[in-house]
Amino acid sequence: MNLDSYIKSQGWSFYGVVPINQVQDALKKHQKTFKEWIKNGNQADMSYLERMEEDRFHPENKLPDVKSIIVLGAIYRQETGNKKQDTAESCGKVAKYAVGRDYHKVLKKKLIKLSEYLKSEIVNLSAGRQGHKSVTETYISVDSGPTVDRVLAETAGLGYFGKNSCLINPKHGSFFFIASLMINVELEPLAISRMPNCGDCTKCLDSCPTGALSSPGVVDARKCISYLTIENKGSIPIEFREKMGNRLFGCDACQDCCPFNQRDVSCTIDDLRSQFGVGDLLSLKDILKIKTDEEFLKQFAGTPIMRTKRIGLLRNACIASGNTKDQSLIPYLKKLIEQESDKMLIEHAEWGINEIEKNK
Repeated sequence: MNLDSYIKSQGWSFYGVVPINQVQDALKKHQKTFKEWIKNGNQADMSYLERMEEDRFHPENKLPDVKSIIVLGAIYRQETGNKKQDTAESCGKVAKYAVGRDYHKVLKKKLIKLSEYLKSEIVNLSAGRQGHKSVTETYISVDSGPTVDRVLAETAGLGYFGKNSCLINPKHGSFFFIASLMINVELEPLAISRMPNCGDCTKCLDSCPTGALSSPGVVDARKCISYLTIENKGSIPIEFREKMGNRLFGCDACQDCCPFNQRDVSCTIDDLRSQFGVGDLLSLKDILKIKTDEEFLKQFAGTPIMRTKRIGLLRNACIASGNTKDQSLIPYLKKLIEQESDKMLIEHAEWGINEIEKNK
């Protein structure tokens, strides 16, 4: 089995191979953009982004003798088959990337196996090449380590940066995960197709509920619903609460409207499918009834929802409840206030009750 066949057998949707010397200019360009982004405070309280800057833009810090990078894409868009809908019971929406198992774990396992395959087959892959390494080393990343995966993916020909800051593949859209594997061996690079651009389209900028896309390609995390519902551990500013609607975890607004995402593409890795995770809609009543961290863990272990922790998910559910205007949720919110000691959470539950009562 050759490298192409092996990668396809793992379920990846597409991939690219790029020499390290071809990514340096792109990394310098994007590091300059990143510094400006940080300077303007767009990172909110994600201070770890600035701390990891040098490693993010210098792959050699993670693999000193890096020669090539394999960048892989895994489509996660899918038909969830969830017919529950908000008319049956008040539900909170889960972003498309989070409906299945935790992609970090799922894809990392595949990268580990790919690394093992490369190490066992490297003699064949590098046959006849000068400077062949007797010891093969790799470094893998799935959107969790200090690696600018989107920049590497752009350089490897997997897509271009859209006005919503997502990497857009003209054939597959933007609903895909990016993973990368650095290796200290020269691999044959793949041909790179010429990429289009967004042209005059501003649908993503116009569709952002909170105005987080402050300009083409620039996301202000302080306003972004994905940040507010996941990374943010504190209170959600009142001015954004109503605009969140019933979004419980993340937001797809700037991708749902993209013309490139109207294509018929679907997830090809089983563990990323909704039937192996939480699905796209969660009952707000069920969420509000979670009393302990143990209950939260039991229900969401192995899924991206763990990122919010229990308090964060309950906070989001309080806002979603208020925005549904569903009177039947008031007893659940009142019970939460009685049982919880977290002042931030209590304030959000009170806000939810007030919003529902406005609709009487």
